[in-house]
Amino acid sequence: MAKFDVTSLFGVNIDFAYFDVFELLELLGVSRRILKTERVANLIKKHGEKHHIVSVAIRQVLLSELKATLNKELLPFHSPFQDVHITSTDYERRYEAEEKLILLCYSISLSKSVTSIRRLKGEEFSKNPREFHSKGKSLYDYFRSLLNDNTREYVLAYKEGRVDPNGLLTSASESEKGEVEVNSEPLHAETDQQRAISRKDHAATVPFHKEVERATSLMINGVQLLHEEVKQSLAGVPLNVLRLSSFCKKLIESYDRNPHSLLAARHIQNSEDYIAQHSIACAILACHLSKSLQLTSRYVEVIVLGALLFDIGRFKLPEAIAKKTGKLTEAEFQLTRKHLSFGEVLLSGSSDIPKVVYQMLWEHHERLDGSGYPQGKFDDEISAYGKIGSIVDAYDSLTSEQVHRAALTPTEALRKMQKEAGVAFDKNILTVFIKSLGPIPVGSCVALSNGRLGFVLTLSNKHAPSLVRQVYSITTKAFISPSDIALDKNDDVKVSKVVLPGDFDLRFIDHIS
Repeated sequence: MAKFDVTSLFGVNIDFAYFDVFELLELLGVSRRILKTERVANLIKKHGEKHHIVSVAIRQVLLSELKATLNKELLPFHSPFQDVHITSTDYERRYEAEEKLILLCYSISLSKSVTSIRRLKGEEFSKNPREFHSKGKSLYDYFRSLLNDNTREYVLAYKEGRVDPNGLLTSASESEKGEVEVNSEPLHAETDQQRAISRKDHAATVPFHKEVERATSLMINGVQLLHEEVKQSLAGVPLNVLRLSSFCKKLIESYDRNPHSLLAARHIQNSEDYIAQHSIACAILACHLSKSLQLTSRYVEVIVLGALLFDIGRFKLPEAIAKKTGKLTEAEFQLTRKHLSFGEVLLSGSSDIPKVVYQMLWEHHERLDGSGYPQGKFDDEISAYGKIGSIVDAYDSLTSEQVHRAALTPTEALRKMQKEAGVAFDKNILTVFIKSLGPIPVGSCVALSNGRLGFVLTLSNKHAPSLVRQVYSITTKAFISPSDIALDKNDDVKVSKVVLPGDFDLRFIDHIS
């Protein structure tokens, strides 16, 4: 193959707002060479040009075509450099061309539009790549590593025969088939018959006071389970996926017996063991959201498992960072972000982790506007699993006491998240989540018209507070013997407002059971 000439990119418009690998081939002037390589030609003959494995192969071969150029020394980074000045010297023309090459290589590696790469990487996107050669590193290896990370799971699925003729992954519980894209079509929502059965099953079949005992035990046992599994994993023993999945099924069974009891048990948290408790709470909320989205049982199970494990990498963070009360330094913040990589390492020791779990791990900090991490994915680049993960993670974080800040009321948290609809969170999924929790969710501390404070234990069919546990007298400013009042059966007592329990030295954890 002839060597690629980087200066051929001078003056070329690369500001694509979409990703099309065939258009990139044309732009780089290598379309004929790449498409005629034996590997790409055979895949096109077998699957056609629209199959995703063809795109992956083209991107791999295309980077190889650019290898010699990428591994040459690039011009040093020059921050004031602007495209408008690139007309006077050969140096400036070459600098512009190299800038475009770097952007295109990011686009090829991450399967993102050049426009989104610019937003993601910022004005200094070329600073580090331009320093690779001087540091004895391979820029080609860097981009190829990004490409491998971005396509590894799909290539593995293709080799294992888990890709259908249209290029979509099969084996729904471990792949992207039927991916929950609520913006377009539901992730294998239940049939009408299943939905009717589901509604019947999800009506509380066990009274709150009976199921809450089992639910609280599950919360406590789950924390212990996570600590044991993480300890074993850090010692080199693979995570016991069967044991973790079995626990998730127990959570789901508890939810089906009485959803309010399990949602109440989520509040058994304190800042001393936040990571483990947060993980169990996210699994509970993921169960609730998945059920509210009316997903089939196999999706519910794998999403609950994903929520349980997407923050497992936080166990590897230094305790000083996890328990720091003040603002994190930039270095500490960047280390905290590595919990995603730490989590993948812990998961990778087990061969039977469903792909959905990895998707939720890597995407629950992505935002629809592209400002999230680690890849700055935009909107439909984020799987519905990641979108679900981001919502339950944010809600539990906002409503949980942490060492660096107090908890918001559930109502305040939902109001705060609503403002981020379409920016951080998927509008449709968030709408379902907010509606399902009601304007005053389970666990809320409320002031009643009878001069008492209480915690919401259950909701009515209209998602309004139903059973409230009264624990404090506003009039006497003293605790009272707990007593439950059914607001939907008592016309004389109403909710006056939602309050912060901490303002009255109250904690739901002390009054759940």
